[in-house]
Amino acid sequence: MSLPPRRFLFLLSSTRRLGNTEQLAYCAAHHLPVPAEQQWLHLLDYPLPDFVDLRHRGTFPTPTGNAKLLLDATLDATDIVLIAPLYWYSLPVPAKLYLDYWSAWLRTPNLDFRQKMQCKSLWAIVVSSGERAEAQPLEDALKLSAQYMKMAWGGMLFGTGSRPNDIQFDAPALQRAKSFFLTPAGN
Repeated sequence: MSLPPRRFLFLLSSTRRLGNTEQLAYCAAHHLPVPAEQQWLHLLDYPLPDFVDLRHRGTFPTPTGNAKLLLDATLDATDIVLIAPLYWYSLPVPAKLYLDYWSAWLRTPNLDFRQKMQCKSLWAIVVSSGERAEAQPLEDALKLSAQYMKMAWGGMLFGTGSRPNDIQFDAPALQRAKSFFLTPAGN
């Protein structure tokens, strides 16, 4: 009996379209095994309202609108890939806001979000104009998030670029992209 195909949810979070991070993600996705399914969503196309923490003031409502769309896509995926340029050693606002909503979904009655997330993998594709070490805080935060959710941490693919299309000159990153999703650790 064969396993069902993996379903990758690629969440683009840059405030710039077709930037270096997005290009590196397309390169990595191009090398996914053939039966893998892909869904690409740009978080700017599905804006979420500011997150309001209701933990001590009531319950979180059942998600609607873009929150429901993102929740359904998240639950449908086997692998969640955050595609994020490094902004101030962290995630861009759309990606951080998406993760903040996980706090609500964890506490939404009858959703069982944590249990449904446990069999999934979390990945990151990050491009920065700086050194790889500058992305360590972002990677650590995502690793801890995966650990908290009892998800597998797939790894972080890092590339260097600042101006449009600079990633095309980062040959080592483009080479790593070819096997990024094929190895258990991601790198």
